[in-house]
Amino acid sequence: MKLDTENRIVEEIESGSEAWENLLVLADDIGIRVAGSSGEMAARDFLLDKLNGYGLDDVHSESFPHRAWRPVREELHLVAPYERAIACRCGGLSPSTPDEGIEGEVVLLERCDREELESRQEEVRGRFVVAPYYPFARQLKTPLAARYGAIGLLEHRNYAGGLQPARTCVFARTGDIPVASISLEDAEFLRRLQQRKSPVRLRLSLDSRIERKDSWNVVGQLTGSERPDEFIVTGGHYDSWHVGPGANDNAAGVVAVVEAARALAKFRKHLPCTVRFVLFGVEESGLVGSWAYTREHQAELDDVLLMINNDVGGRPRGIGISGFDDLLPALQEVAARVKVEGLEEDKPFHASAGGFGWGSDHFPFVAQGVPTIGIGTSSVIPEDRLYGHSRADTAEKVYPRGLSECAAINAQIIHHVANLEQRPARRKSRDEVEKMIHSLEFMETLELLDVWPPEHVFERYFSFGS
Repeated sequence: MKLDTENRIVEEIESGSEAWENLLVLADDIGIRVAGSSGEMAARDFLLDKLNGYGLDDVHSESFPHRAWRPVREELHLVAPYERAIACRCGGLSPSTPDEGIEGEVVLLERCDREELESRQEEVRGRFVVAPYYPFARQLKTPLAARYGAIGLLEHRNYAGGLQPARTCVFARTGDIPVASISLEDAEFLRRLQQRKSPVRLRLSLDSRIERKDSWNVVGQLTGSERPDEFIVTGGHYDSWHVGPGANDNAAGVVAVVEAARALAKFRKHLPCTVRFVLFGVEESGLVGSWAYTREHQAELDDVLLMINNDVGGRPRGIGISGFDDLLPALQEVAARVKVEGLEEDKPFHASAGGFGWGSDHFPFVAQGVPTIGIGTSSVIPEDRLYGHSRADTAEKVYPRGLSECAAINAQIIHHVANLEQRPARRKSRDEVEKMIHSLEFMETLELLDVWPPEHVFERYFSFGS
């Protein structure tokens, strides 16, 4: 009977999915949804209307304060060996420069991690660091480059196409040094110029406005028929960067969650526990919405059976278990029933345990010891992953079938876990979470991000004027 119901839920999504049309509203009609903007509010209202229209219970928004950021001036000029304007984008939460800008020579790095900065510290001090987007995160480059005396950071894209990647330079505070992004082509131009006509000097002028605003998590639920005080939480973030509509990152994840809600609402009597759908605000500048959710719902976290995070579209590849290996048996069981079109026969959809990462809305739940997973995806359309965090992350880069497949996988996991006779995993204690962080060698990273322990994050993120 339970498998029959699961199959009917999947059939409902396959035959009646509204995920693609909902994505077009978010990515095409609303477009840019940077936190603190009118686009963010339009997305909030659209998602509230959808969850209400699909018949969910207690649909509402939960407000929280944050440091809203918007760029007013973004200018970069080559001043020596000759003059030329270079296109740039201000880094999220970057400090402003003086009106006249800041000027200095450049040093080009391959990673801008601690080891490289240590080995080249004499070159870095008093200069602009130019470094690639990957493999080392800007949120970690920024404080490290500042510690080694850089006057600014210019992060360049790893792929060709003349685009400047958007990313916050720190989490939920003003950055340590001015930060901007440039294209791969302009970084290579600077490299050639330095080789031919060193020294190369730049002037960076940024006007970056940071102010307190409110943003929102959008919440709706299907109340459990037998154990309404136990929860499964599934969600994804609906904000984007200021440069583009964030079709894959993360309109795709949002509409998969909403589509799962639409289908499961038709089978709500088969859900013994409550399923809560949370569409998080302000992920891009520090996972602020998910931290706000775990702060406001502290009293319920013991009763969360599972959190499912949905971030970025594509073809579903597997279920990533974020540090809770005891989830593996239950999720391997449901993963074996998942059907994804186009997967290689020797690489079926699967559940796997491993590290938890820190870069998406699952992390605040992991930090609180809540059993947490993510839906992993891979590129189908060649361009989809090349253009994340850029103005080219547009709807034609999205793999439409993947939206419905991700929705179906969410629904299958939810129905399966809700009907288990016992919890699939217990909540970890603080000591256990810390032990896990140390075992994965993540503590230094969390210290650079300034996101540990959770009580410190709550104070730092949500206390203003102190």
